[in-house]
Amino acid sequence: APFVLQSVVPDVGADMQGLQAYTKQAVTQVRGQLQRNDLPTAVQLHRYIHEVVRVIHKLSAGAPEPLCRELARCFDGVWDCVANAPLKGTTLSVAHLLFALQRLEALLLTGHSVSGVVAVREISSGIRQLIARTPFARIQQDLLRPGGVLVRGVQVNVAFSLAADSSHHTFSWSFRHGDREVEESVFYWDEHFDYGGSSCSDDAEGGGSGLENEADQEMAG
Repeated sequence: APFVLQSVVPDVGADMQGLQAYTKQAVTQVRGQLQRNDLPTAVQLHRYIHEVVRVIHKLSAGAPEPLCRELARCFDGVWDCVANAPLKGTTLSVAHLLFALQRLEALLLTGHSVSGVVAVREISSGIRQLIARTPFARIQQDLLRPGGVLVRGVQVNVAFSLAADSSHHTFSWSFRHGDREVEESVFYWDEHFDYGGSSCSDDAEGGGSGLENEADQEMAG
């Protein structure tokens, strides 16, 4: 059977239930077909992702900007959501499709309020941006404050440590949002720090100080 959507959720604008129903339908269909070892051709895969993005755009029309950003981030490293086209230099695979659907599932089908999930992601994104623009020499002073740092109105506690094998640093942060206790972390490298001969720092994005790319981290995991 071809990898095509079997039905389309009615046009409900920014109705969250429509987004959730459509995502659940897509996830269920893809997993079912893969369990039957019904693998898509390259053309089917291209058409399927194009249709998923088209419908998500349609269902999220008029939705709050933070939600739209998070929906687009679900396809980071996989698809150009703005142009609704493949990323240049990327050869699509079933793994890319599953990655995007799993991120949509984690955003929309967790059982938590979607607005709460979006807010938590916005706070963590703010922390990542703060880390990225903080010089290595000012990490202690600017980020590791006893009372934490304020991000989008939320107090966030930040920790910074060197791996036991001295191959990289790790930033970790925690905060409370509603009834949720959130803890996240990311690898970090600085080009001027001696990592004991490790070449990891050479891979930091753009040279200088760098964070592990979020999408790459999830794909690897």
